[in-house]
Amino acid sequence: MAENLHISGTVNQEKIDNTALVEAINAMRKEFNADSQNKVINTALRSTFLVPAIIEKGQELVADQNNHVQFKDKQEAKFMLVNKPIRDEQGNQTGSVSFFPVFTDPDELKKLNTDQLYRPFAMKFSDIAYLTESTPNVEGFVINPFTQEHNLPFTKPMLESIKQTLINFKKSKDAAMAAAQEAAEGEKPDITVSSSEEQ
Repeated sequence: MAENLHISGTVNQEKIDNTALVEAINAMRKEFNADSQNKVINTALRSTFLVPAIIEKGQELVADQNNHVQFKDKQEAKFMLVNKPIRDEQGNQTGSVSFFPVFTDPDELKKLNTDQLYRPFAMKFSDIAYLTESTPNVEGFVINPFTQEHNLPFTKPMLESIKQTLINFKKSKDAAMAAAQEAAEGEKPDITVSSSEEQ
């Protein structure tokens, strides 16, 4: 697992509320335009999702301060994938692409039909994007993959575009703040005080 990744661990699922995001996705599906798309992206950026992972237990050799080596239990999270078929013009499946499934709430998570034992982890949008970027065989992640009305894929090119937009926004904001500070410093009156004795 990536070192920079922040996973909250198992969560009290009632604390995750993505009602605003689901409403924004539904509104965008009814009327797709730049405003509705931006609202979805901005809401998603502030959201926390449930991400299913299979916890595998293994062992690793660990040396203590006296250089004595012993086996210690090690847990590794393997995030689950969903596959989307790729079809040609005739409708024949020619392959598939993999996405990380992420869920807005426990009810959506229950739609994950699998025999595998998994645990849901709470992850922020930025952590899921980082996980996606650092996993070569994955095309992106999809919010609520099993609900037609409000499922939403975020592909790697979309995530890169969002990242560049955020970087550019931060640069322009920093430049504007620096210019404002420079202007404020430049407006200070140049006052010199002299005593009457010097005159």
